[in-house]
Amino acid sequence: MKRLLLGFGLAAGVAYAVREWFAAPLPQPSWDETDNDPEDLSEDLAQRARDAEGAQASEETPAS
Repeated sequence: MKRLLLGFGLAAGVAYAVREWFAAPLPQPSWDETDNDPEDLSEDLAQRARDAEGAQASEETPAS
């Protein structure tokens, strides 16, 4: 029984090592040229809010 468990453990370890060794690298997210850049997200959101308030104010004024 010990040999069986040891065999399964070793086989699982080898399979995991082989999978890690031959697997393609995971893609890393690129924040370049996106609206989701974490460095200027707060500034961008503040600007969007100001733009939305300006657009909303112009919609509320009736055109004569």
